[in-house]
Amino acid sequence: MIPQYKKTHKKQHTLQERFEKFLQKIPFLKNLSLTREVQLIVLFFAMFGVLAIRLFYLQVIQHNYYETRLNTQHTRSTSVKADRGNIYALDKTGQPVKLTENISLYDIALDPTLVGETKDGLPLKSRLIGILTPVVYKHLCVINGMDQVTPEWCVRNVELFAGVELLPQKPDFFYYGSGLYSPEYDTFDFTGYDEKRLQIISWFTKEQAHDLIIERLNRKIQIGIKERNYLGFFTDEELLNELRGSNFWFISIASSYYVYVVPTSSTNTSRDKLQLQTLLTKYGYSFSSSAIDKLFTQQQYKYIKLFTSANPQIAQDIKALKQQYYKETSKDNVPVLHGVILEPTTTRYYPYGDFMSNILGYVDKNGDAYYGIEKYFDDALKWIDGKIVGRASSFLWGSVGANDFEVIDAQNGDDVILSIDIGIQKEVESIAKRYLEEFRADAISVVVYDPHKGQVKASVNAPSFNPNNYNDAYILDPLGIENAAVVDDLTYIDIPVYVLSWGKYKLATISERQDTSLEKYISRNTYGAQVFVDKNISTPFEPGSTFKSFTVAMGLDADEIRLYDYYVDEGQVKIWPYTISNASSICTGNHPFLNAFINSCNIGMVRIVQKVGKEMFYNYLKKLGFWELTGIELAEEKPGFVDNETTVSAARFLNNSFGQGLQTTQIQLAAAYGVLLNGGRYIKPSIITAQVKKSLENPEWETISTTPQVISQIIRPEVGEEMKTALLQVVEQNSEVSINAKIEGYRLGAKSGTSQIAFRGKYQRGLGWTQGTFVGVVTVDDPEYVVLVRTSRPRTNQWWGYTSGKVFKDVAKFLIGYSMVK
Repeated sequence: MIPQYKKTHKKQHTLQERFEKFLQKIPFLKNLSLTREVQLIVLFFAMFGVLAIRLFYLQVIQHNYYETRLNTQHTRSTSVKADRGNIYALDKTGQPVKLTENISLYDIALDPTLVGETKDGLPLKSRLIGILTPVVYKHLCVINGMDQVTPEWCVRNVELFAGVELLPQKPDFFYYGSGLYSPEYDTFDFTGYDEKRLQIISWFTKEQAHDLIIERLNRKIQIGIKERNYLGFFTDEELLNELRGSNFWFISIASSYYVYVVPTSSTNTSRDKLQLQTLLTKYGYSFSSSAIDKLFTQQQYKYIKLFTSANPQIAQDIKALKQQYYKETSKDNVPVLHGVILEPTTTRYYPYGDFMSNILGYVDKNGDAYYGIEKYFDDALKWIDGKIVGRASSFLWGSVGANDFEVIDAQNGDDVILSIDIGIQKEVESIAKRYLEEFRADAISVVVYDPHKGQVKASVNAPSFNPNNYNDAYILDPLGIENAAVVDDLTYIDIPVYVLSWGKYKLATISERQDTSLEKYISRNTYGAQVFVDKNISTPFEPGSTFKSFTVAMGLDADEIRLYDYYVDEGQVKIWPYTISNASSICTGNHPFLNAFINSCNIGMVRIVQKVGKEMFYNYLKKLGFWELTGIELAEEKPGFVDNETTVSAARFLNNSFGQGLQTTQIQLAAAYGVLLNGGRYIKPSIITAQVKKSLENPEWETISTTPQVISQIIRPEVGEEMKTALLQVVEQNSEVSINAKIEGYRLGAKSGTSQIAFRGKYQRGLGWTQGTFVGVVTVDDPEYVVLVRTSRPRTNQWWGYTSGKVFKDVAKFLIGYSMVK
């Protein structure tokens, strides 16, 4: 030990000697005799200098680098929520009415690690469930999401939540076609089923519901270690079959598709992990090694979803309960409801249900916009959340340092104000729905259009949909006897029918629809996703005789005819190998062109376009907007179809003169009729009056108003006056129109048409094979409104007069009264 001590002492002495030699090398110190104290002072200052230089380097030279690292590691960001812009329409007084809302619904979850024991050692779980049960009942049986709950839906909601059957079950009944149906139709006790169902609903009590809720919450809330870890939901049968094999004894599969891993203490865990990862990779599923390791590790229950889409009232109730019971704690002083989590999600809500739904479109639960205004203005309606970014303290909650805040303002989406008149829209929707049922039609579409401003005042589709429940269009039910006509009657060919193929639903072909051995399915709303389509802008059709107004206007504007010029009508024109004929013998003879227009004579229209010529005819159609989109502010607009003048056949050219062989949309027709009534100007149709920056609810909002956009002068104003006279004479002199559309005391204008629907390359005749169209003017002296009505596949009468004409007359009566009391 002594030699070792001496060696250490010698080493220290050597260091001192070296330091002294170092000092002697410094020029101004080498001739000085320094005491040990002075040497220590010099050493201290030397070390201090090195430290000072180092600090200068770090704090000054490297300042920006470390400032950046500090901001990155100690920054706290708080989100400031913004809202999607809203959509408004105007009431009769011109005041905007909000048609959309952005609401917060809540998912209610639980962290079971915070559910401990009472100070007496008893589990708090039962107490927690007892407090929450009335809230869950309110969610299931009083207000579910944004819907008030009926007694029947209370029972159904409790059934779904509790996983039990309360109401009697009815077997699936199928209608196969040609009079064949499920034998259960003849044996099932429908009366007894209805009586039992109504009895259970009427006798179901709150206490019964509470008992079922408590039982379900007891099963749902698990505390401690999980017996199995969730791997995923898989539908690949080959993968599932391999997972069911003996090599994967640690796999558990629930409800056919939900796959779990059961963690074990097996000595072959590494082999099991590799085997599972290899199999998943084989079928295209990528799981990292760390993810696989976690699946084989025992885990605690940390998050349990209790229920979803709770109304803000429910969330407020839970917050109040948290305050009420905050003193009731576990032995670890954790409040009994501390583990209950409220997770807000912003949802687009439509407070008026299906009102104006085809105009509005919808936003789904993921925030994606579809159809209508929602999709067209999606970029403008979208919001940008704000942020408050500040320097965070590791010791304090929140941000510190008044000068360290950065505020990024939240930006609400723009609002959009529609040109729709709510009073007109509401009444026309009611009329269309009533006649849809009366006519047993596939659809009725109505546009009310202001020809002077180019504004849509009402746009109606029946059937429509509720954008709050857009998923209803995708729910399929067995096709039963009540829908027998859908497969037995070919006029229902446009209504989608589905069959099962290899475990998946697919759209049935015509032969499959008629195959009496197949079980068939139909959308719960009958029409499926077709209800989303705005037929006024997205479904082109043959306009038929309503198109004759433009043929006559061309002839007048080109100075090729006068209304009272005579022509000879032979009743038919032969264009080899076709023959074009009139629909009525009343046209045959020597008549003025006005007579051809009033009585809808095809040959009269042929004579006009023969005078005008092909090039000029199609040039007028182009200027009237029939070749392209109108540009109305709605998503999914379609352009229709008109032949090119250089390739159109002679027969098709003549057919076009009376509205056959071409296709147009309701909005194209509306804009073109506007030309005839507003002095000959084509005005771009619009469905909005303003776009509001920053939203109406922001005090700094600004409005970008829209004004009528006149594209060009198409016809002379005096031609427009002649066309008003001609449209008036149709109502006054055509007996069929007078009976169905005339309103005594008012000078209305009109043009009607019935077009046939083609099937397998041929035009069909009879009920369900026509489209009745009607264009009416209210009124010709001061054309405030053009009303366009289209009835698709009416099955009570095939002629326009008994379908679209009746719809127009009811709409016109309302508009006259509505205008008088403005």
